[in-house]
Amino acid sequence: MRSSAPKAGIYFSHYECLGHTSRVMAVGEVFKKRFPSGNLFFIQAGLAQPKARLDQLGQVHVLPGAFMDRRNFKVPVSAGGADTEKRANACLEFITRENPDLLITEFFPLGREECRHELIPSLLKARSRGSALWAIAGYPLLTGKDQDWREKIIKLYQKIIIFSPPQEQKFIADTISVPKEKREYLDFFEEHASKITFAGYLLPRQELMRDHEDENLPKPPVPKGACKVAVLRGGGAYFPKLIAQAIRASDLLGKDYYLTAVAGPSTTSQEWFLFATLVAKKKVNNLLLLRSIGDYEGLAAKSDVCVSTASYHTSVIMLKHRKKAVLIPFGGYGATSLHEQPARAAFLQEAMGAQVLSIQDLTAESLAASIIDAADRRQTASTIPKEWLTGADVLDKALTGLLPR
Repeated sequence: MRSSAPKAGIYFSHYECLGHTSRVMAVGEVFKKRFPSGNLFFIQAGLAQPKARLDQLGQVHVLPGAFMDRRNFKVPVSAGGADTEKRANACLEFITRENPDLLITEFFPLGREECRHELIPSLLKARSRGSALWAIAGYPLLTGKDQDWREKIIKLYQKIIIFSPPQEQKFIADTISVPKEKREYLDFFEEHASKITFAGYLLPRQELMRDHEDENLPKPPVPKGACKVAVLRGGGAYFPKLIAQAIRASDLLGKDYYLTAVAGPSTTSQEWFLFATLVAKKKVNNLLLLRSIGDYEGLAAKSDVCVSTASYHTSVIMLKHRKKAVLIPFGGYGATSLHEQPARAAFLQEAMGAQVLSIQDLTAESLAASIIDAADRRQTASTIPKEWLTGADVLDKALTGLLPR
């Protein structure tokens, strides 16, 4: 350690999803709790998310010309572009000036292989100055096909912390249909086991800023005895169909059900107009539509049934509170195929009896039926294994070992 007040930097990117940003916030919260006088900074490689108040935890450096946004769900991100050199130079300048004791990269090098073009110079600089290099990820996922660069880069890292229980590895492996790719996936984690820690899930404590709901939209009271259903789209970067069909399904469910649908802060103006139009046409006054909400966990915890994608934080909240759940996992668009959410949906189905509905089979009728089935199902067990939720404790112990007071 080079000073009594340790300094850490966290590089992260996302596709306008709340999951990556929220996880980075949770890591920052653990660092600041352990080292109240420590210095923390972030390198924001994706689009800024104003609702996620990273600046309350430390300084935020934004790379120029962000190329990852929700459009890239449909078209795989290419390796770089016109701004690659500018972004790489900016990242290197931040790292050189900040000179951290610890540099953490979120997801990379397990995924987002296109980030290597802007990151490698900074990793080499940080390592040459004695910085510790860690990688963090929410799940044991490998993306990209270039095994050679990953093997070279991973040698720079001292530690890889995965914020999930090790069981998720099996479920992700089961989604890989090509035997060679499945073997390579399993071999990676076996070969690098000495660097990899499965820490358990990590939830942020910091609430997100919420939007003011559209005052023209109805806010019906919750009838006494109604089944409360939370419909959560996370950041709102994909699956507008989920919110649209939930609004339609609410009429089919009737007054015995009350739905709170959260579209997500990345909802476009076109999507919001569609949702508001559908709400205006409703026949049953049993739904509240919000663009975002500050306390996602509080809403889920108070609900009888949760409907969601199988995104990271929403899934962890449902596990933590053992909620009756209907999951519509996101597996990618077009040429982009993602294993994370289908694997997690299967995991939650086994762990707590969650119902799984594919986006192809999602209609107002199928969603209403699934919600009724979930509501009628016997309550799930009251506890889950404690080691599934130890992410903060494991991270704190690792930070204490590397950067003692």
